[in-house]
Amino acid sequence: MSEEYYLQDNRSFVGNDLLFWAEVGGYTTDLSKAEVFTKDAAIGQNRMRETDIPWPKAYLDAKTRPAVDVQYVELKEALEGLGIELKKPAPYVKPTYRCGGGYGGCGRMMTEQAYYSRSCVNCETDNRP
Repeated sequence: MSEEYYLQDNRSFVGNDLLFWAEVGGYTTDLSKAEVFTKDAAIGQNRMRETDIPWPKAYLDAKTRPAVDVQYVELKEALEGLGIELKKPAPYVKPTYRCGGGYGGCGRMMTEQAYYSRSCVNCETDNRP
């Protein structure tokens, strides 16, 4: 039975990641920065605040995966001096909505909301999927 524990703060999550008490105070999703508790200390904290959940360290260490936190990386900095020039994304083209979508109807332009929510106000064609 494990005698070392991490303490999860169950009040919130970061994406799909659990949030743990950090060694230096605050909270972290990175187990390498999480505070390690004895069994008694972890259970004691749960008794004081039920949202603090003790997890066996050995169990979670076996379930971890490497992850990259977007807060700590910058693509421009990473590629600096490497001679890599990224392709510029194509500009976003807002889709257009025509009554009937080319299959009957009057062909008049419609808002997206009107296209998917009701029949055309001009010719009564039902455009809903």
